[in-house]
Amino acid sequence: MIKKTILALAALTAGVSAQAADAAQASALSVTADISYVSHYVFRGLLVADDSVQPSIEATYGDFYAGVWNSNDLNTDSGSETDLYAGYGYNVSESIKLDVGVTRYLYQGQSSGDTTELYVGASIDTLLKPSFYAYFDNEAGISGVATYTASVGHSIALDIIGSSLDLTALVGFVNAYDYQEYVYGVLSAAIPYKLSENATLTVGVDYVANDDDQIDGVNTLDGGSVDEVVYKVGLAIGF
Repeated sequence: MIKKTILALAALTAGVSAQAADAAQASALSVTADISYVSHYVFRGLLVADDSVQPSIEATYGDFYAGVWNSNDLNTDSGSETDLYAGYGYNVSESIKLDVGVTRYLYQGQSSGDTTELYVGASIDTLLKPSFYAYFDNEAGISGVATYTASVGHSIALDIIGSSLDLTALVGFVNAYDYQEYVYGVLSAAIPYKLSENATLTVGVDYVANDDDQIDGVNTLDGGSVDEVVYKVGLAIGF
């Protein structure tokens, strides 16, 4: 009887310890720093700048996250863009996750264009890993902008180099209230390669196009029309 009691207590202690370890791991603070080069900076189907360097840093604690992202055009001195964001991801089930957050867009040298955007999204951990997002910015333009996106993805193992080929397809619809709307699409391929336990080098290419016939008066490098191949490389380090 005593032996059975000791074994039961040992099993209970082990279970509690495992749960505590899982809880500690889930709520631990982690930080990731990243710096990327892109041959074109394209935002939601619109060409914003050519060659750009884009550093960022993000912190996560449990289901909460916050970060800073920046883009600097290497060809001009017209200023840069800095995005501040924070959000919360909630697991509805083992396969469905909700995500809500806010982003503040800051444009150095163009402070009048600074805006704040709210977003909500859902992702499903199933075949092709579909995700759906909605973004609402009531400060931009005349009376605000709403953006809706849907994406799918698939990874193909590249055992020969110990990596994978990550494929993504995204379609978006942008409705700038009362004066403009358009559709855009992005096809992406990327290969992440772990240099060490904490460092990952990623190379990739995107093809971006939009429904240029529907765009009127957009302030971008090419007047709104986009049909671009974007090359990119980035280094991410986790702490």
